[in-house]
Amino acid sequence: MNPDELKALLTSMEVTAEVVEAIDVPALQSLRGWDLRGWNYVLVPWGVRFTHSAFAEEIDVRIEVFPEHRGNSGEREA
Repeated sequence: MNPDELKALLTSMEVTAEVVEAIDVPALQSLRGWDLRGWNYVLVPWGVRFTHSAFAEEIDVRIEVFPEHRGNSGEREA
């Protein structure tokens, strides 16, 4: 999988976690139809960084948390 294909795959933290797991367990790659050979990851304070042995590019997946905005009554706004 090239960097552009991996970027397109990383649409949520759930998928990102599945990719991390599949890098560690190659049998999962074949179940999902992914070729992650050469890809590595590093858990960093703000998310995950993916690197590949054949590509200079790094792919960062950041975790961002947004507080819920509540109305004056303390209930969620629609």
